Amino acid sequence: MDFIPSNNQSTLVFDDWNLITNIRNAYEDYCIEPFLASHETIPLIITTQPYRSRVKIQRLIDLRQKYLNVIISFIKRILQYNKFIESHYEYIKDNFRTLLSLNTSELMKSNVLKYFPWEYDRFLFESILTENFIQCLEKHIYIYETFAPYDPLFIKLFLIILVLTCGISPVFKKIQYNSIDFSPCPKEIFRIQNYYLTLLWKYVIYRLGYYDSIMYSVRFIQHILRRQIIEADLTDIIQKRDDHGQLARLMEKTIKL
Repeated sequence: MDFIPSNNQSTLVFDDWNLITNIRNAYEDYCIEPFLASHETIPLIITTQPYRSRVKIQRLIDLRQKYLNVIISFIKRILQYNKFIESHYEYIKDNFRTLLSLNTSELMKSNVLKYFPWEYDRFLFESILTENFIQCLEKHIYIYETFAPYDPLFIKLFLIILVLTCGISPVFKKIQYNSIDFSPCPKEIFRIQNYYLTLLWKYVIYRLGYYDSIMYSVRFIQHILRRQIIEADLTDIIQKRDDHGQLARLMEKTIKL
């Protein structure tokens, strides 16, 4: 039984609705628009498929960078509202890559992206990351698209909350460690995350009702945990490549904040 009516707008105050509008506008201006503009420099379709190993790897890196850049652009814009300290990005920078499939599903559900990012480079991606891994990733993205009705805010809020979740990125061996890798996250990061988590909870209850909100949240968290396993599998594939760590180094360099 729903103890809170599904359309109870009183749970969201005026400031909440203003922030919701800002988030949607920021996603349009700092994620979708830069993504469409990036087609000029990194097209979704290339006329000549690369055949040399070095060129293949660069194409994969370029596409990964294309999708990472727009997530970073959106998140940085949002965190400007909270006067996020620049040095704190060091604590969350590894989280961005775990959001790639989630944001890809949002781009697809928004009809900004028609096919999977590797659709026109399938052989290239499968040759580097294996066919089984690509199929697993496609299934993962498909579940994001289908397990709940589309809402223009749900995923955008989850992107903000997850990037601020210290420790969501799987632990993996780095080529080079920094002292900050072993430092606890500042309380300010948790404070900002809690602010958006509260907004999400109020909004989901408003849209789905109390009971369905719980079910939706549980399923989403389960799926995010599955994404961590996929990310760990990706790291394992990269580290086992017989390329003297070339791809691993390039992957680390793609995150530029």
